[in-house]
Amino acid sequence: MQAMGETSYNRFMELPDELSQGAIDTHIHAGPWPRVSFPRLDPIQVAEQAKAVGMPGVVLYDHIFGNSASTAWFVSRAVKGIEVFGGLILTSCQDGLNPRAVKNELYYGAGAKFIHLGAACTHFKTSRAGRMVDGKPFLFKDLYPKFAREELARAIWLTSSGS
Repeated sequence: MQAMGETSYNRFMELPDELSQGAIDTHIHAGPWPRVSFPRLDPIQVAEQAKAVGMPGVVLYDHIFGNSASTAWFVSRAVKGIEVFGGLILTSCQDGLNPRAVKNELYYGAGAKFIHLGAACTHFKTSRAGRMVDGKPFLFKDLYPKFAREELARAIWLTSSGS
């Protein structure tokens, strides 16, 4: 077995670009980002880098607002030579399971290319969301009555029985 030398290192660094050629990444989170997140690439930077390694397209996701079709439309105008797709995540910002939001998104900009149920807005995830207080875990629903009243009430149930 050969030790990792310059040749191995270069191959390791080049391999992701080689594997990306001709591929379409179907799930990319690009800014804007909440202030608590580490800075990452914005959607235009994502498209430029994907194009530079030979990717024909990318699919943008936006978990904060749920709508990436409009972002994809703008990025497509700014970065030529790559297809940029977006869609809609049915988050609580979009009122959960909202047929009107879906209909609007299908005809907005270049149109949504996906509709996704927002995992962070399901009752399962929302009822288990929390934070540490003095080194101990607390659920938001127990810390904040308004959160329990408003967020849990509109969280998406993904079972047929509603439990």
